[in-house]
Amino acid sequence: SVTRKAVIDEKLIQISSSTEKIVFDRRKNIIEDQENLFNDNMFLKYAFQGTRDNQLFLTNSVFQKIDDFKPIYDWFKNSLVLIAPDERFSQFENFIDEKHPLYFIMNEILPQMDTGIKHLGSEEVQFENLLISREFKNKLQEELKEGASVRFVLKSTNDRIVVTRKNEKLIAKKLVSYHSKPEGKEAKFEIGQESDGTLRIIDLLPALLDASNPKNKKVYVIDEVDRSLHTILTKQLIESYLSSCSTETRSQLLITTHDVLLMDQNLLRRDEMWVAERNDSGISILFSFIDYKDVRYDKDIRKSYLQGRLGGTPKILLKNSFQKNGVTC
Repeated sequence: SVTRKAVIDEKLIQISSSTEKIVFDRRKNIIEDQENLFNDNMFLKYAFQGTRDNQLFLTNSVFQKIDDFKPIYDWFKNSLVLIAPDERFSQFENFIDEKHPLYFIMNEILPQMDTGIKHLGSEEVQFENLLISREFKNKLQEELKEGASVRFVLKSTNDRIVVTRKNEKLIAKKLVSYHSKPEGKEAKFEIGQESDGTLRIIDLLPALLDASNPKNKKVYVIDEVDRSLHTILTKQLIESYLSSCSTETRSQLLITTHDVLLMDQNLLRRDEMWVAERNDSGISILFSFIDYKDVRYDKDIRKSYLQGRLGGTPKILLKNSFQKNGVTC
């Protein structure tokens, strides 16, 4: 539990097949050491005493080169991937590299998703002409090593840029898309000219493809997965991921959405669907549809939800307010 200024509560629990054991419980900079870890390891005690109010003890212990909790820290760092509604997730430099597997996969899938894109490609641009600050250009000149690349999105044009140092020279490329013309030729589009929905697909596909890899053990959290996407397309993306899962799958996909058409028991089980509801105190709580014993597996859960029988629907009091305020059209 945190505020903007401090960590209020931090707890680490070890869960086994039969028990849950609190390893440490930090509250208002007082730590409860149930396993006597601090008595056995003075470095941990010093790390806790040196932890700032606005810093996690877990983080500080790793920064102090104490390995007790490093596997846990590494999981959050490497295995938990958060994708916000406006975040550009995709490693789009791989769409430019014709030798990268993602280049072929993306160019195979995109034409099948009604994007109008035949394939992605790149176009070289002058580094000095990039619409970035002089400070950023100088930093790239000074710090980018030979063979290394950096990627970023230009806010002014929404262009995706990759800058690589090759033979001691900075080479800049931008991602472009190609559409088919009626006469069989191709028309090049700036990637910023594509619709928000197409850009959202380009950003989400690498995450979903990665999650579908049988060897993957990451957890992807996608906020508002349906943003700018047609409901049929969103459903197809989720179905494609689920079809790749097996009993051996160790990846996980958590999504938030306002698309009630995804509330389908043919797509997701009841225990996989959770609803957020704000109580009278303004606190949001989560509950699963499996909590409702009368919701059968063959029930139209969407209809019951929209009728307000399952909670989680907005309590809207707005009726004739526009007329009362003298608003006319």
